[in-house]
Amino acid sequence: MPRTPEANEFVKETRRKQILKVSLKLFCEYGYDAVTMDQIAKASNISHGLVYHYFTKKSDILANLMKISTEKFDALIDKEALKTASGYEFFEKLTEFIISSITMGEEYAYFINLFLSFRMSPTLYAQFGETPLIGKIEENFRKGQEDGIFAKGNPREFLLCYFYLVNSIAVSSIKKEKDAIIPSARVVLNILKRSYDE
Repeated sequence: MPRTPEANEFVKETRRKQILKVSLKLFCEYGYDAVTMDQIAKASNISHGLVYHYFTKKSDILANLMKISTEKFDALIDKEALKTASGYEFFEKLTEFIISSITMGEEYAYFINLFLSFRMSPTLYAQFGETPLIGKIEENFRKGQEDGIFAKGNPREFLLCYFYLVNSIAVSSIKKEKDAIIPSARVVLNILKRSYDE
């Protein structure tokens, strides 16, 4: 018996979501650049051609995942608090948000990992450009330096270390490493603070 149009639509949407879910995990595990459409098809248990029926290229999958992550995090983050905060207070709120998202479960940890990987990958930058949040992060780090709270030096070097640290926390959560400790936002922020011997 042939499927109804509604049933066909349900199957299509289920496959699309499966491709996105599998892609998210593969991108986080191997890195966006290393993952191929063929790997996505195999991991999704569908044919290579069928993946292209839903997404014409790998960057379309990433764009969809970034849109989903924005929607998920927009529902959780207090954007007004981030808009009004500056310098150290901005970083405190951002780091608390990242750490709390990681502890909400595997899916959120994957999306945090995706965002941070996006920030750290020159290839993704070349394809998608800088996000407004990244500009705000750097601006607020400079403000924290001006206020004498954050260490002096190249903000991009410090932020790269910051992103790698919170990304490793997300990866640890994803892998459910035995007895993994999720540090508090305060502990994470301490690595950026000005040392007494400056």
